[in-house]
Amino acid sequence: MFKKLLISAGAFAMLAGCASTGTNGTQSASNLAGKDARIFADYLIGSYANEIDDARNRADYFGNAYEQDASDDVLARKAVAAAWMAGDIDEAKALSRDILSKHPEEPMARAIMGGLAFSEGNYRTAERYFDVQSDDPTVQILIDIMGAWTQDALGDQEAGSERLDDLSGWAYVKVLGQIQRANLLGAEGDLDTSLAILDLADSAGVATIEVALSRARLLSESGDDEGALEFISEFDEINGGFQSGPVKVYLEDLQDDNVLSQRLTPQQEASWAMNEAAGGFFLPNRANDVAEVFLRTAATIDPTNDKSKLWLASVIKEERQDEALELYRAISPDSPYAIAARLAEADVFFDRDDDARAMSILEAANQEFDNFTTREALGRARLIRENYKDALPIYDALISEMSEEDLKNNTLPLYFRAICYEREEQWEKAVEDFRRVLEIDPEDADTLNYLGYTWVDRGENLTEAFDMIEKAVELEPDSGAIIDSLGWAHYKLGRYELAKDNLEKAVELTPNSATIVDHLGDVYWKLGRFREAGYQWQRALEFDPTEKERKNIEAKLKGGLSAATSD
Repeated sequence: MFKKLLISAGAFAMLAGCASTGTNGTQSASNLAGKDARIFADYLIGSYANEIDDARNRADYFGNAYEQDASDDVLARKAVAAAWMAGDIDEAKALSRDILSKHPEEPMARAIMGGLAFSEGNYRTAERYFDVQSDDPTVQILIDIMGAWTQDALGDQEAGSERLDDLSGWAYVKVLGQIQRANLLGAEGDLDTSLAILDLADSAGVATIEVALSRARLLSESGDDEGALEFISEFDEINGGFQSGPVKVYLEDLQDDNVLSQRLTPQQEASWAMNEAAGGFFLPNRANDVAEVFLRTAATIDPTNDKSKLWLASVIKEERQDEALELYRAISPDSPYAIAARLAEADVFFDRDDDARAMSILEAANQEFDNFTTREALGRARLIRENYKDALPIYDALISEMSEEDLKNNTLPLYFRAICYEREEQWEKAVEDFRRVLEIDPEDADTLNYLGYTWVDRGENLTEAFDMIEKAVELEPDSGAIIDSLGWAHYKLGRYELAKDNLEKAVELTPNSATIVDHLGDVYWKLGRFREAGYQWQRALEFDPTEKERKNIEAKLKGGLSAATSD
């Protein structure tokens, strides 16, 4: 695509160049065409950079296009937004000033200049910038949120409340505006109205955690610390207990008889709203560019907002990993989001296939924080990397600390410990854990599948195993792994045609599984389709098989199915 865009731009330039005939008038037309071609080329490259999330080139090429045609307000908006998303505040500020000198009402430039003034507490200046209307609802939301808290900071709470009440855009965003309005009114002493608004927000299911934090904060600020503690304790219990994050911090503060933080600053309030708009609405609706603008703004107006850094890093980490790592590392160890940042940092290195570095980060995080979340993350990482021996003691410790109620709410530690037992050839213990999971949740498809498949593979309890696998298929009919189990069960019983039908379907559902493709090769061999069997085994080697699988597949490619250590 990039090549095509460059060819298109180049062809446009060549056609423009051919217009020259040597006369002054025609030469002027040629120069104009050449300028248009350069603008077009820069715009195309900037657009492609946007498609592949190349922030630096997006900013540079849109900026170049704008410099060549400062009269184009569309280019102006793209240029300043691109600089902002690249994190280049100085460039965005300079562009905004230049744009406003030519397009005084350009909303994006005004939002950026107003946001910078707002972040520094220059509220009168910010108010002037926010006195604008945009035809882009996303830019208007930015302006109205910051504008409302600017008016609050200037002492005009009524105007701020009205601006939040009239917040434009989508239903989700309107609810966010009401939550902000509740915070504003509550801080001014109107607790009853604030709590009533939060009740409505609760029923809408928007920003549930932040609504809970707002309620606890309002109760505490009104002097009802006991009520705040009772509410946040119940919220924590209903949601399974938070191992990190602000809910945990609020709970600990109130349990220690500490009054919660005083009223958030206007910048913190506005920054929170931008977080929730980005993470709760724009990202789920795949409007990543808009989400990035909101999160950049949130982090700029409140540099202490670690949640915005965490979410911003999640938006950019696929294409801009180094910048994402910088954001994760900027979150300090005493932040409520520190654990999430460390785990996300490890994920980046796993994605880079630098498992040693990733595991080192997880080990350090577990040593530093040592709670359920860090231990479970470390255990799961070891399990996924087939280090079952070292994963097992972690799950032993986790389960020993969990009550029966805890296990009912979260059976994964039991399920993962069972896998560790099975791989470490402690089969009876594995069966015990699998059965405990199924006692708690008889419709746990993964456990039904794993236990049923393993029994079939071992040639044990075949009737019960078939029942389990068929139930798992009924529960998850589109799971390639589960359909594979059913096919393998038929294979083990010599029902090769039935096995083929199921294994072909499994491969169709999950085409990149070494195990499933290998199984299909085996059944083809049993049916005398030797060339097709070899083709499937060769394909299976491309999909990262385990070391044991690799050895068996290579043996089968050399000597047929009987050459494998097991069939």
